[in-house]
Amino acid sequence: MTPSNHQSLAEHFGWKFHPFADTWPLDPPYYSQRDRRIADQGLQLLQHGKSFALTGPSGSGKSTLVQHLLANLDPNYYQGIYIHYGGLQRTALLKTVGEQLGVETNTRAVPLLVKLQKHIGMMATGKHPIHPVILIDDAQLLERESLMDLCSLIVCPPKKATAASLIIVGDDMLAKQMQLAVMTPIRTRLTVNFRIEPLSQTETEQFVAFRIGCAKAPKDLFEADAMSLIAAHCHGNRRQIMNLGTLLLSEAFYRNEKCVSAGLFTDCELIA
Repeated sequence: MTPSNHQSLAEHFGWKFHPFADTWPLDPPYYSQRDRRIADQGLQLLQHGKSFALTGPSGSGKSTLVQHLLANLDPNYYQGIYIHYGGLQRTALLKTVGEQLGVETNTRAVPLLVKLQKHIGMMATGKHPIHPVILIDDAQLLERESLMDLCSLIVCPPKKATAASLIIVGDDMLAKQMQLAVMTPIRTRLTVNFRIEPLSQTETEQFVAFRIGCAKAPKDLFEADAMSLIAAHCHGNRRQIMNLGTLLLSEAFYRNEKCVSAGLFTDCELIA
């Protein structure tokens, strides 16, 4: 049975936003206790000119955490440079960094890498120093030469100090890559590799409740038994929780039910 009167999902469930939509941002996002600790320590490292990596399973919330960290840096002292895809070729990566720094990237008189090094050095030694923070997502796709280029940008020889910080974010493949002997020159420039973990069952319930609250949706949108099934099915993966929550709410809407029950979960033929 479908809802009567051609209601929308918002009208049927009585929310302002879809709790699991990707079309509106959460600021701040949900932080588990470990997330908060990583965010706080990451901010402290950036304040001291350090660089770090963040690794973990796909869908575990890495990108959300570091993007929020970058967005909340004081623009009077920092300039965030966000590159969401590490699979760019070496030249394209440098051009993207240059464009975000306002550097002309099409001239050939000076190699682009040298030009970027000089520009970042000037930012570090100016009257009002600005510290660039370069964030590369999907960094497991980066070429080693590109990583070496990025590492060369964080050093300021005239100042004999760091001129920028580097944050590389990737899945478990990146963590394994960083352990290779050939990656030692890069690994030694990073203070730490933070690892983000999947959510526990309690954290999964908190995550869903947090999104429901931010969406101004009814608190009883999911019955307790249904929440336990969601937690067991998704194993703490935030992206899977978002996707499964979306599917279950769509199924409840189709059945003209106001909440997701354990029975709806087990009866839903669309869940693999």
